[in-house]
Amino acid sequence: MKILNRIVTFLLALAVFPAIATRVILRLVLSIAEGSTAYTLLSSFMEDTLNNAIEFTVSFKEIVGYIQNGTFSFSGMNFSFDKIPTEMLVTKNWFIASCVFLALALLIAIIIMGCALFAQAHKTVMCFGAGGAICCFAAIGCFSRFARPFVTGEIDIAKFLGQSLLGDDGFIASLGSSVISGAISVDILQLGNAVITMAIIFIAVTLWTLAYFITLPTEAKPKKAKAK
Repeated sequence: MKILNRIVTFLLALAVFPAIATRVILRLVLSIAEGSTAYTLLSSFMEDTLNNAIEFTVSFKEIVGYIQNGTFSFSGMNFSFDKIPTEMLVTKNWFIASCVFLALALLIAIIIMGCALFAQAHKTVMCFGAGGAICCFAAIGCFSRFARPFVTGEIDIAKFLGQSLLGDDGFIASLGSSVISGAISVDILQLGNAVITMAIIFIAVTLWTLAYFITLPTEAKPKKAKAK
């Protein structure tokens, strides 16, 4: 039974990594205002009726593949991080905090795997399992704070798109900016199901270890060291 517990705990903690690597890590839904010039222009080039809501979902693995040499390439469009408007960086600390919590969650998964292999530290595993779940929910909360200005319209995502694609100077840039500005809004910007899956895995680790610990015979449970 001890070996089974070690195997199950190890595999559950290991499952955190394919979850964050392959499942959706980021979900973005953009809307194009139907009465805008941008919507009219795009509609004229589309054979089918233009859907004013466009959804993007990417995994962590895909994001790493899109980022090269300080640029972000997606759907044939190249965006330079150097051209991100200053006002879009106002909430960057929340984004950084979200990334830190995700990194802590991954570190906790490694620690749990180590405990499963080399120790019978049931209470430690339970604490780390709960801690991993808390880190995942904290990452979701921090990312929500980061995304709020984009969703509420305080930060115009169209400005970033215009400057990245057309630049800052010239007649074309000015014309493009006037067409795009205010036409594109962010409906949803959130962490995807990868983080929720990670949290569920950590909760499963905690519950499994708790159930195993409770069912252990009294004589098999670790004894507390008596103070001398």
